[in-house]
Amino acid sequence: MRSGARYLSVLLAVAGMVLGLILGLNLLLGERGLGGPEVMRSASAWQQITRGVTYAPPITGSRRFKALRLSDRLPEINTFVFGSSTAWGIDAEALPERYRLYNLASTGNPLNSIIGEIEYLQQHHSERLKWMVVPLEWAIGGLYDRTPPPAVDFSPETALAESRSSTVSVLRRIQDAWAYPKVVNLLQALRAVARGPEPLVAARDLFIGGAGLQYACADGTPARDFDVVNRGLCAGFRYDGSWSFGGEKRLTAAQAATLSRSAAARSSKFSRALCSTGGQPNLQYLQRLADAVHLIKKSGGDMLFILPPLVPGLEQAITADSENQACLMRTRQTLGAWAQQTGVTVLDAGRSERYGCTAGEFLDEHHAYPECYRRVMGFYFQAQREGRASHGILQP
Repeated sequence: MRSGARYLSVLLAVAGMVLGLILGLNLLLGERGLGGPEVMRSASAWQQITRGVTYAPPITGSRRFKALRLSDRLPEINTFVFGSSTAWGIDAEALPERYRLYNLASTGNPLNSIIGEIEYLQQHHSERLKWMVVPLEWAIGGLYDRTPPPAVDFSPETALAESRSSTVSVLRRIQDAWAYPKVVNLLQALRAVARGPEPLVAARDLFIGGAGLQYACADGTPARDFDVVNRGLCAGFRYDGSWSFGGEKRLTAAQAATLSRSAAARSSKFSRALCSTGGQPNLQYLQRLADAVHLIKKSGGDMLFILPPLVPGLEQAITADSENQACLMRTRQTLGAWAQQTGVTVLDAGRSERYGCTAGEFLDEHHAYPECYRRVMGFYFQAQREGRASHGILQP
């Protein structure tokens, strides 16, 4: 009996030590994952020198990193892509060479915030603005939101100050450290450290050191990981601001069909977003965007608005429902009339299959890889050369 109690005590002690070690290591990783001004400066400076792939954590604060990069890139660029992560696939190869692009899209960035970004750039850098690509998201509701556009500050000083002031409570950090994805990520990181040529050096760099060592992506582009997740996967922003999609999966045709069927349900986030206002876009947003178009045209520039590509079959599945179809029709009619009056083109890429996009060119329902965006933008520029890119809605 006594030996059994001793065994149980030892077992509990070992289990406690293992759990304590997991908690401690994940708290260290969590602290590193919050980033900070020094990490942001280092990541931005490294990318400016090498033109490699990287970002400064956290990924949910990617606008701060983009703001810092914008400061360095401004002398070189004349074209800006706005949006959320759904626009990360728009890269420099999607545009003719005369458009020197920087993709400013950031995580979870809604249309009202995009309007604030455009207005900031027009107030402070109007001489650099020759062309803009602005997504109008109906699938995730950005067009129908009623939140007023905020004032946005893209200055490096503000980006660094916001990074410095980012705080998370101790309780929240402990809860996050026990989250299943974080435990899995820790085990994967430890496995990678153990298999590496210098485990002690790799462990030091991961838990208490700075960025990882520079390495090469599959295409030869240099990469360096300043975050503690997805190390060695070439996951980050490219020099042009687009996302590398390193380590990301691609959908199969069967997966795309399943996602499309799910999206068609009345309870899906796509259907609820589309019909949240009966398909009526926020007219205040459209007026603010029209004002921005007027300003950029005065200086010889222009804007392209795009309804971002969705995985093949998704829009068709959603609009099989009569209410959804009516909502989307109202959206298109409103945008078409607005585009004609404003003198701009709205490129409708919702049915991406019309442009030749395939399921394998999507990460999920609405995150398209660069290959799909190149097809979509290629169609637009071909139509422009042939004189078919008139003001209004443009689609194949």
